[in-house]
Amino acid sequence: MKVYISQPYAFKSDEEIVKVRTNIIKQLHDYLKDVEVLDSVIQKEQTFGLKQLSQSILVLSDADAIIFAPGWEKSRGCRIEHTIAEEFHIPIINLQKKD
Repeated sequence: MKVYISQPYAFKSDEEIVKVRTNIIKQLHDYLKDVEVLDSVIQKEQTFGLKQLSQSILVLSDADAIIFAPGWEKSRGCRIEHTIAEEFHIPIINLQKKD
């Protein structure tokens, strides 16, 4: 299963983005045995704004499912990706935190 991770980039360092992503990938591997995480990290130095979102959507188009990082609701790009997932019937994975 190919999974796309949607996560907020604004006001976050590349290190913060990778840390959140790494945690989600670990949870995904605990949840799903056969998972391929699509490379959706687009470095901010390479591009920004609408161009960055369009590149992310291109990667999302290959996904079998999508998972949203914490805080996605406050990110315009993540909200757009959420709408795309709903409109194109891409399953949304919801992982509950283990207490």
